[in-house]
Amino acid sequence: MLIGLALIIVAVFLCCALLFRLSIFALPLVMAFLAGSATYRSDNGIVAALAAASLAAIALLAAARLALAFARSDLTRAAIGLAFAAPAAVAGYHAVHGIAAATMPQGTWQLVISLIGAVVIATASWTQWSRATR
Repeated sequence: MLIGLALIIVAVFLCCALLFRLSIFALPLVMAFLAGSATYRSDNGIVAALAAASLAAIALLAAARLALAFARSDLTRAAIGLAFAAPAAVAGYHAVHGIAAATMPQGTWQLVISLIGAVVIATASWTQWSRATR
């Protein structure tokens, strides 16, 4: 019983860590979903949709890295960081809100904790993308 409880705690922690890491890349994920969805809806098949989604995410990440590598001003770097931080904040809010809704009663604190989670994840995304290739 005790080993099972410990394994559940570790599994929840690992899921939260994975959720945190993946929410930093919310913009490439959204772009991949949109490209794959558009390709699939135009009756090109699932393989073409997966290829389009992969190419869209890779192209976006490559373009962001190149833009950060050649950006001379801090304003440009801030704009790129904001472009990645805004979707990460939305993803972070919904992820933390889902966890908070499952673990605590509905109320003001649930909203406050969700907003704190959004700020933390947006800040993590901002710092990762603003310090990239510097």
